[in-house]
Amino acid sequence: MSDAGTRDVQVTVQGAEDYVRGFVRGLLIGEHTMWWPIFNQEFGIQDETLAETLKEWVGLSEPMTRFIVPEAAVPMLRHALADPRSVGIAVREVRPILGSSFEFSLAIFNEAIGQQANDIFSKVPPGVNIVGFTPVESVNPDATGVELYSPAHDYSLKGKGSVSGPFRDVLYVHEQARRLSQQVKESRLALELGPPIE
Repeated sequence: MSDAGTRDVQVTVQGAEDYVRGFVRGLLIGEHTMWWPIFNQEFGIQDETLAETLKEWVGLSEPMTRFIVPEAAVPMLRHALADPRSVGIAVREVRPILGSSFEFSLAIFNEAIGQQANDIFSKVPPGVNIVGFTPVESVNPDATGVELYSPAHDYSLKGKGSVSGPFRDVLYVHEQARRLSQQVKESRLALELGPPIE
């Protein structure tokens, strides 16, 4: 999404996440929009630095909540959050999302789940790049019937790599991989952000 108005932006709002989440979702539903916010914490998106987290823990800063919406939703959000009745929450920053990425590794010992993982990382949307993923698949018929925690398995799929590209497409791959969270370990989704939008 690259056109102004339709591109995605990350909005940083001062306020506790539960409160901000309810307010923003209620606003978008009440305004009968087709937009739905993607909250960073809910979707495994990296949203603050260690320094910011420590400041919040020790009470040196207010909690910040980050979420993603199309840029066209920002004027409505700014207007609603500027209302004096919106006590305790305020827009602090809006930045365009230029791209996103995450790293992953997998160790799978079930052929059906291995096929699902192969499909997730080989059938990605156009524009999504998979780097460094050269899966190593092995079948050992002599180990059939061996227990789960044994060093010998009749099937294994191992590999690691990184995924990058347009935000919504990379988020799709990230969410598909999260369904296999016992077998696929993935980092939080990192966002490449542009300069703040006034």
